[in-house]
Parts: sequence; structure tokens; C-alpha cells
Amino acid sequence: MEDKNIHREKPFLRWLVLLCGILSLISLALPFGSYRLDKTYYDISGLQLITGKTIMGGRVVIPPTAPLIIGTIAAIVMLVFLIAGYNKMTPRKSGLLVLLCGFADTIVGIILVVTMTTAILSEAKKPRMGVGVYLYLALAVLTVVLAYTILAMNKAVSALDFMVIPGVIYMICNNYIPMVGISFAFKKINYSVGIWKSPWVGFENFKFLFRSQDTLIITRNTILYNLTFIILGNVLGALVGICLSEIFSRRLQKLYQTTILLPQLISWVIVAYIAYGFLSNEAGWINKTVLGAGNEINFYGTTKYWPFILVFFHLWKGLGYSSIVYLSSIVGIDRSLYEAASIDGCSRIGAVRHITVPLLKPTLITLITLGVGRIFFSDFGLFYQVPMNSGSLYAVTDTIDTYVYRALMQLNNVSMASAASAFQAIVGFGTVLIFNTIVRRVSRENALF
Repeated sequence: MEDKNIHREKPFLRWLVLLCGILSLISLALPFGSYRLDKTYYDISGLQLITGKTIMGGRVVIPPTAPLIIGTIAAIVMLVFLIAGYNKMTPRKSGLLVLLCGFADTIVGIILVVTMTTAILSEAKKPRMGVGVYLYLALAVLTVVLAYTILAMNKAVSALDFMVIPGVIYMICNNYIPMVGISFAFKKINYSVGIWKSPWVGFENFKFLFRSQDTLIITRNTILYNLTFIILGNVLGALVGICLSEIFSRRLQKLYQTTILLPQLISWVIVAYIAYGFLSNEAGWINKTVLGAGNEINFYGTTKYWPFILVFFHLWKGLGYSSIVYLSSIVGIDRSLYEAASIDGCSRIGAVRHITVPLLKPTLITLITLGVGRIFFSDFGLFYQVPMNSGSLYAVTDTIDTYVYRALMQLNNVSMASAASAFQAIVGFGTVLIFNTIVRRVSRENALF
């Protein structure tokens, strides 16, 4: 029987990873940075960054560096595992644990390289990077390579798995590292002392949304518009997708697909001026051509028309994309089902009703779930650009995003804007969980997770 313990099969890999972990801890004793005082450079080691240090004759205080503390803990965990618990895990689990620790140290090393002179030693005179930072980062990258080697040699991963590395790196850099910015929502940003040294204020910034007299209006508008967009957008998208699938001419189908997708590529600024060309009081096509002189309507001063105008432009711009999503699902349906239905005497409409629509249910549920997750977000271009930021229309065009933007422009308070974004993200995440739980209880196979 094949031995599942990787250190018995490839023992040198274990010792290489162990050596990397030990050297990573030793590198903390090396200079991670340096500063100049009285024409002399003084070094700061990684250990001093972990414990904190007072430099520049007591004028500058360097607090404990949180990322380096996390990286050190990851290295210690890896060493403890290699020494004590290596025999108790399968190759896949052990390789993944080493890989996780290596990734953690790599991210910490990148953060240190980026922030050493710009944030950690920003108040020091002529700060420089130390050799310890580069050694720490190099050992972390080597640990990641060794972890992948362990997994590959034990057939826990294949060469194709390496193709996901760029995507994983992009996801970490684009989706997870920026999550550090959520801390801004709990601070009162003071640019004179810097973002990281700004004082913590707890939930004071969140009161900005709930204390306002317009909270009910902007929340109502955001939710109701999104519900309308979800319902009409998916219904019309599925309907247009079904119509496109019924066109037998390939050239006409491509022509219609391209034509209906063009509005998706137009900026909301251009859409706003297109709308202005139709709705303008002075030279608008509707007022000058359709209604005629004496019957003009002040569209940019009358609220009752704008719920329909905004819904129309949202559907016009996004219908092409949603219909192609449904069309791609329809194309994937087995054509033999339609042939069998035709043999049984089923009409084309009957086939759509009994075959196409039921098989579109997973796509419909997925798109609705994604829409529900953004029910507290709004399309800024639609609600700000198209109404031309008209103050008389705020009652029906103001949403959480546009309200926060105006408050940010007037008050220049980044903390309040961050609090609003954090609130939207948290509530949206909770809404997705609730909706997915309902779907799983009704139809488990159609739930996202």
C-alpha cells in the first residue's frame, strides 16, 4: 500500500521547508530598515518592528507592526507542524497548510516592501529598506514553491492547477487586501497624522446615515428601484433571450445581438446627454416635436415622470447583456428535447413553456441572487448623471450612493463615506445569505451554496 506520509516518501522536502521557516525567523534579527540621525545610519530589525521601538531620540514612536506579527505567527505554526504534527496529516492537507503559511508570509513581505519607507518609517529621516525584508520575502516565496512541489509530487495538484495562480493573486490583491480599508469606517480620518494613526471613533460614522432626515427616502428609493430592476430586468432578459434563440438565420441573430448589446457599451455620461436631448425644456425632442408649443413639460423639475424614465434607461442599457446571458443558457439546452417535443406534436410556444423556461430556472435564480446581493447599492451613473443632479428631483432620484457622494463632496469626510460603503456591503452579504437559505430549502440543487 502506498505510504501517505509525504516526509517518508520525499524527506528532503520537509527539511527544505523546515530550513525556510527557521531562516525566516532568523531573518527577523537582520536590519529591516534604517534611518539617519546626526549623519549616522541606525538599523531597525524585524524583532524591533514586532515589539515596537522609539527612535530619532524619542521623537518618533514605531508601534508594533501587525502584518509582521501575523507573518511570524504563520512561520511558527509551520515549524510546529513540521516538527510535531507532520506524521498525522495526509499529503494534501500538509501541503495546503505549508502553502497557506507561505502565502501569508509572502503577502506580509510584499506589504513590508511597499510600506517600510512610506508608512512604517515615514517620520524617520531618510529611511531606507534593510536586507532583512528582502530575505524574508524571498524565503516566503521559496516556501510557496516548495509547498506546490510537495502537492505536485504527491499528485494532490496537477500542472493545470498552476494556471489559477495569476487569478488567485489578482483576487487577493483586488478583493482582499483592500478590505483593510474597512477600518476607515471606524476612524475619524486626520490627514495631519496620517490614516493609520487617526483616532478610532467606533460607530460614530455610521450614525451619519441613520440620523439624517433623508434616510427613509434614500433607503426606500434604493430598495424599490433595485427590486424593479431585478424583476423587470430578468423577465425581459429571459424573454428577449428566448426570442433571439428562435431566430434561425445566423446573420440576423448576430445582427440583433450586436445591436441590442451596443447600449451596454455606452457611458452613462453619454446616456445622460441622450436623455437630455429628448427631455430638455428648451430643445428637447419630446417637447418640441411630440407635445408642441404650449404643452411643454418641465421634466427636470417634475418628479412623477422620473421613476419610469430611470427604469426605462436602466432596462434599455442593460437588456442586451442580460438577454445574452439567458441566450447562452438556452444554447446549452439539449436540442433532442425540442425534437422529441416536436414529434409529440408540441408547438413552438409549448416547447418554450415546458422545456426552455423550466431549464432557465438555475440561471434565473443565480442572477436574482446576485441582484439581491446589491439591493442596497445603486448605479451611480444612472441616478446622478441622467437626472443631471437636479435638486428638485431628489425625492425620487436620490439613493444611498448619490447621497453619500454629495455629503462627501460637501463635507470631505472619507470616514462617513467608508461607513456607508461598509454598511451596504454587510447588509448585502446578509441579504444574499438569507435569500440563498430560502432557495436551498425550496430547491436545494438551485442554491449557490
